[in-house]
Amino acid sequence: MLLNLFKKRPIPKPKQAPKREQSITAEIQLSRENHSRNNIKPVRIPVNFLKRLMPLGQLLTEEEIQALKIRTESFAPGAALFIRGTEVDALVYLCKGTVYLETASGIGQEINEAILKALFPLSSGDFHQFTAIAKSNVTVIYIPKTVLLLNRNPINPLNDPLLASDSLQNNPFFLRFYEHFQQRDLKIPSFPDVAFKLRRSAMQDIGIAEVVKIVNMDPFIAAKLIQIVNSPVYRTLNPITNCHDAVNRLGFKNTMNLVTAISMKNLIKSEKPTIKKRIQENWAQSIKVSCISYTLANLTRQVNPEEALLAGLLHNIGTLPMLMFADQLPESAFTVSDLDQCIKTLQGQIGSIILERWEFPDNLKTVPVKVSNWFDHSGEALNLSDIVLLAKFHFLLTQYEYRVELPLINTLPAFQKLDSQLLTPEQSLQILQDAKQQINETMKYFLA
Repeated sequence: MLLNLFKKRPIPKPKQAPKREQSITAEIQLSRENHSRNNIKPVRIPVNFLKRLMPLGQLLTEEEIQALKIRTESFAPGAALFIRGTEVDALVYLCKGTVYLETASGIGQEINEAILKALFPLSSGDFHQFTAIAKSNVTVIYIPKTVLLLNRNPINPLNDPLLASDSLQNNPFFLRFYEHFQQRDLKIPSFPDVAFKLRRSAMQDIGIAEVVKIVNMDPFIAAKLIQIVNSPVYRTLNPITNCHDAVNRLGFKNTMNLVTAISMKNLIKSEKPTIKKRIQENWAQSIKVSCISYTLANLTRQVNPEEALLAGLLHNIGTLPMLMFADQLPESAFTVSDLDQCIKTLQGQIGSIILERWEFPDNLKTVPVKVSNWFDHSGEALNLSDIVLLAKFHFLLTQYEYRVELPLINTLPAFQKLDSQLLTPEQSLQILQDAKQQINETMKYFLA
């Protein structure tokens, strides 16, 4: 429960001495019949290496990782590690060598142990999405795929700092923020007044006139709502010139979601250049992810597009309390890399806390934490979190500095829920390119 995050806990101290490196003995799986077990020695796999693998390091404690039953296998150049379409019985991670992965369309890419993509599984789900061929002498390890079926959220260092990574435990900003958090002094942005009144009104049976009256309390929001309903997103045949017609066109739920979205822009401000830049970057990302979420929801027709747009805007809202806290500190108290590391690790958990306090419905308040784990496995049907996760993935594809940190899209549980004829890895970027004008139009109204 989120409330458990507010229990008093001792403040973590930086480690004084390195721990003795732990390792796991992996079972050897023979890839050729003429191998003899008498000539094979047990392989020791360092726990620190396993903790770097995703999503293992996010979901499991060190004790749970040590308890895993791990197998290892070696392949000669030219050997097939697995064939596309065959059943997946474990998560496959590359430890050594270079592997060529080929899709059904013949498009492929090489993965070697030196790149960040090797920290993600080469295959997951029920069936292999690639054919994998060893380009050199290759060693892989097999992790039980039940890890993905645990349906648990990533470990929260604010709940237990001893579960944090070594680098985070020695991060000065994290130590300060953790103390601030444990003193129940977490400052979160106030929920915008008009949006709050509309959400309260959702519990009652009110008519269009009452909704319009609430929206008109903020002329800026009312004007933006009229602009958006006249945009290409809604393709209104006759121009709408007043708030009443805009609400009538959208309906109450869509009006409520769009008003909330419009209200998000100015939740926090800062005069410090570093923090101001992070606020602007955070808002720009939320806008782009929300637009892509809207496009994907329209494409898949399984999630309400306006709800997807709002969820996209909220997916990184957990960044704001950390930026608010950083704004109160002297700039010499932390480095930008310290702040960025905390944001990357904690924003999902904090985002869900904010939406819990704002009394958002369950499907929205879980979005920030769900999209922080690429391998989130929350049911068989495509849901709101899946749409936003895929939108976030496509946004990061456009950011060169993040592309190298992304897993293979075919391996994502959210992607595997899509109709194979609807969206393939090759088609996905083309579809988003085709929707570029609609995305740009939507961004114009939210960024202005």
